[in-house]
Amino acid sequence: MPPEKAKAKTAHSTSRDLVPVGPRHLSAKNQTKRDENGDKPTTARALVLRNGKYGARGTGELMAMGKMSGREKLDLLAEDLIERSKKALGTPFRLERCINMGDSQLSAQLDDISNLQDPDLFYDKIKTEVLAREPRLGKDAPDPLRSRDKVVPVVASRIHNAYMMAAAWRLVVETLSDLAEEGLEDSPVKSQLKKSAGFRGRYLVLYDIVNTLAQAAQAKFALLATTAPHYEQYFKVQVADGKREYIFDWDGLKAVHKSFLDSIIVELCLPESAIPRQVLYQILHEAIEESPRDAKLFPQAVWDAVGDLSVIVQLLEMLESPLLGPEGETWKKETRKMPEEFEDWADAQIFSARASEKYANYADMIFPLEKTKSRHVLDNMWRQVDRNYEAVCGMDVDSLWQLKDIRHRAPQWHAVRFSGNSKSYDSDSDGGRPKSKGSRGMGSKGRRLPAIMNGPADDSDADMPDLQSVSDSSSEYQSESDDDEDEYDEDEDESGGSEDGYDTDEEDALRDMLREAMDTAAATPDFFDPKSPAPEFEALAEERKGNPFLKLLGSLRGRMFSSNPTLKTTPRTEPRHPFAPGKTGAVPRPTPVPPSPAPSPKSRKATVEAVEDEEELAAAAKKKKKKPKKKKKSATAAAGQEPVDVANGAATEPTSVQAPPVIVTPPTQASKANGQANTPSSTKKFNAPKTPAKPPAVNASTTSLPHVPLSHVQTAQSAHSYLTREGLMNQKAKVKAKRDPLTPVPEKKGLFSRFRKDKSKDKEKDAEAEESKKGSKFSFFSRLTKRAREDMHKLLGTSEDETKGIQPMKWESFLKLMREMGFEYDPSTAGSSVRFDPPDPRDVPITFHRPHPDPTLYPILLKEFSKKLKRQYGWCEEDFYR
Repeated sequence: MPPEKAKAKTAHSTSRDLVPVGPRHLSAKNQTKRDENGDKPTTARALVLRNGKYGARGTGELMAMGKMSGREKLDLLAEDLIERSKKALGTPFRLERCINMGDSQLSAQLDDISNLQDPDLFYDKIKTEVLAREPRLGKDAPDPLRSRDKVVPVVASRIHNAYMMAAAWRLVVETLSDLAEEGLEDSPVKSQLKKSAGFRGRYLVLYDIVNTLAQAAQAKFALLATTAPHYEQYFKVQVADGKREYIFDWDGLKAVHKSFLDSIIVELCLPESAIPRQVLYQILHEAIEESPRDAKLFPQAVWDAVGDLSVIVQLLEMLESPLLGPEGETWKKETRKMPEEFEDWADAQIFSARASEKYANYADMIFPLEKTKSRHVLDNMWRQVDRNYEAVCGMDVDSLWQLKDIRHRAPQWHAVRFSGNSKSYDSDSDGGRPKSKGSRGMGSKGRRLPAIMNGPADDSDADMPDLQSVSDSSSEYQSESDDDEDEYDEDEDESGGSEDGYDTDEEDALRDMLREAMDTAAATPDFFDPKSPAPEFEALAEERKGNPFLKLLGSLRGRMFSSNPTLKTTPRTEPRHPFAPGKTGAVPRPTPVPPSPAPSPKSRKATVEAVEDEEELAAAAKKKKKKPKKKKKSATAAAGQEPVDVANGAATEPTSVQAPPVIVTPPTQASKANGQANTPSSTKKFNAPKTPAKPPAVNASTTSLPHVPLSHVQTAQSAHSYLTREGLMNQKAKVKAKRDPLTPVPEKKGLFSRFRKDKSKDKEKDAEAEESKKGSKFSFFSRLTKRAREDMHKLLGTSEDETKGIQPMKWESFLKLMREMGFEYDPSTAGSSVRFDPPDPRDVPITFHRPHPDPTLYPILLKEFSKKLKRQYGWCEEDFYR
């Protein structure tokens, strides 16, 4: 037998190219949220409710099915929550929390208006809005951004909606502030409402305003849902009486019956739901929490609308807490008159909707949309928008919505120093800061567990650990939010519900019941007319309770909402006070601008600078309210003329004088009699009163000079000469000298001076300790960790940002940065809306929309966040070095 050939040795590669390798980080598979039967928490609770109400298998034909439908699950959970709300206490009323929610939402809406006037952000805002309303389906579909008829109307309606929501939130905030000033408190709120009818009326007005605001936010969410890729199948447009309205599309009846999440969204979109909004939002929050993967069905715009409506629903739930019970129901039925500010807001909707239709005169100016990246083009567009509003109502857009005085609020930030070592909080160790509940993978001391130990919490057996799944996620951003993202990989269907997975027999049964329901609807002539009653169909549905599709048809029928993207909540079509433009067609301004004063003659120019220097001295003399000593009568005074109080600028009552200030030069004889030279310093102007004079008086000042008697002119005395004569000038000079610190003269140090205690250094230390106790921006920026400081430079776009604003930031990094700055946040709201409460309660909270479904702040969104923080709190690059 021949010997075996030796195996050839593998030749070593001489290539120096980089070879990609797989990621080496290991993480345990997420713990499922299903029970031992494979049911989710909401499904298990619904099964218990169904078994207790109808028996083990439900009613009628449903006994043949082994799975629970999504619609049945929603009805059972909603009915249970409604019954429990009648017996249990609701969300307690908290005035401070209500004001924080209102302030943050008002600030967010004002920021939205500012973004629409910023050339760096306007293009991306409108682009996102256009793509949300007109999605591009397929590669061959036309681009909506290239259509003038689709882009320009979106700009007009976007401006209207932003101003309308901002004005509504201002009404809410001001009403809450008025109630707080009148003594509204948390605990005794119900007794306060019971004692005072007037107080109760104002509280109910606030409740109505928030309800109206919720209707507007719900309409906005519904319009965005009709164009979402997943939810557009449930809606179609119907034209009735010349109006385009959305109704439910009966072709999607089977799909909405099976899906739990889709049933919730359809109920939220259609008005007049039998399930209250707060109940629907509570169920939606539970559904997303148990199946985070289902949240991917929402585009960013729809998820933002869900978050905005969620905030309003939470506020409404707190306001409704004192109104629970039979007594509260009686209060709600009381007649009340809405305030004038609310009626003005309703009129503004009508005027603004008309002005929004006049977008044709600036269409060429902003199309293509890339033109708006220029400041000049965007400013011209806003000037034309103001002209359109002035032509409709005589006011610009800010004045119409009563936002001119709060459009540009001064930034405010009060730093508060925390106790303890703030440096111990790092992005890899969250033990030094409070964090949201439900975080996993952390040890008892806040340290992150190794990947092999990061398994299920109830893994107490001694068997081999589960297989590890490979992930390339960096530990830099791995945290509680990333853990939530990993839950998208659960082993379940795309629709994510246990209500799916019907077998063949159950599918046949569902198909038969659906056919029966549609045949019954077709046999009723008035069923497909949403505005007419259908008593025959309701009677048949009552007879056949076992068919769930008949019940669903009856609950969805007749519910429709407008397809107009311009929001409107008032049923009125005409304002209370129509605007009548002038015959000449000139557009009146909202407030008359007073004419500019006439230019001063050359003889007065020498006295203006001197009077400006002496205004502070004259004000000080006026504050002391010292009566001047009796002067010696001059030659003219002896003739029966009284001296004039020049320092006060009038002879008797300076506040009632409406005549213009007169500047007069004394004659040469009077100056010689006093022994003074005729210099410009002795020729002064009378101090103008604090209240501005009316424009006619200013215009009449030049004509009133010849009518001043010469005798009064000769007795005039300047403020400077009067103060010098009374000795006030020296006193003021002494006070000024005391204010200015003198430069210390260095003392000659002795031999043992370096061993003595330096008192000046002690004073400096005391000042620094006092400053550190109060806190400052520098104390906050200096206490940031190295990684957080780098993120802050990236966020504010400082010169030390090495990425130069082109590198994105993870949402988790932004969240940790805000927590290091002392903010607290509550992620319990459904949707993307997240409110951050500053460490000092005097500062206004700020609201951001979390990126969805990709939690990454890309450069455009990063720039928007940066400008928002700068407007709100005044953060800037200099705060790092002060």
